[in-house]
Amino acid sequence: MSEVQSVRRAFDILAAVSRNGGASLSEIVARVELPKSTVSRMLSTLEAVGAVERNDDRDGFRIGHALISLVSHAPYARSLVVVARPFLQELAEATGETLTLCVPDGDYAHYVDQIDTPRALQVRSWVGQRLPLHACSDGKLYLAHRSPAQIERYLKQPLQRFTPTTLASPTALRRELRAVRRKGYAWTNGEFDPDVVGVAAPIYDDDGRILASVCLFGPAFRWPREEQAGHLIQATCQTAGRIGQRLTGNAIRFKARNRGAMADFSAE
Repeated sequence: MSEVQSVRRAFDILAAVSRNGGASLSEIVARVELPKSTVSRMLSTLEAVGAVERNDDRDGFRIGHALISLVSHAPYARSLVVVARPFLQELAEATGETLTLCVPDGDYAHYVDQIDTPRALQVRSWVGQRLPLHACSDGKLYLAHRSPAQIERYLKQPLQRFTPTTLASPTALRRELRAVRRKGYAWTNGEFDPDVVGVAAPIYDDDGRILASVCLFGPAFRWPREEQAGHLIQATCQTAGRIGQRLTGNAIRFKARNRGAMADFSAE
């Protein structure tokens, strides 16, 4: 196994462990699709360096203190999650649906936190996923707030179609971005995952640029159509606004520390 392959597998295992606060060995094996012996050996190494640790019942693993301590040295990215989480939890409890926190990452939307609901049927965990801008509600928000030149640069690349409703046509995507700017939020209708419907609202910094976004979503079968979802849209926009207000004092420092990853500041 090459060193690069080992690093990638280690990150896949850490991502599997981080979901829902921890995972058993069998769950990790299923998520990363590697042999049990390989996963067990890599978990032992990760445990030895403190990147993972055993759960109290010893039947599973969770992220270790050494890794948490390492991540905490990125204070502004961490503070975004810490500040936003209570607001996400409040909206999740009020609506009974799932909430995510997302940040722009070049030509992708990067999901950094998720609040699940106690409902029996839930959607997958999106934490750690990076989705193309044209294929998700958060990404359409980021793209809509770019300059015309930046938008055209994005449209020149092939737009992958993931589902029948993916906006893979430059003309259709331009029309959608105009609607997003007019409405102030972005709606997704199964454009990456055909079974997911939801709404994303922007979190702005002091200069009116998108710092991050909140997305409320759930299974398509129990979600209303956009024109009937005014209460969900309004609640999501209000939650994003409240997070932005709370972050006001830290927004400029956060933006400066993350300039390289923010799509709104990407070079032409």
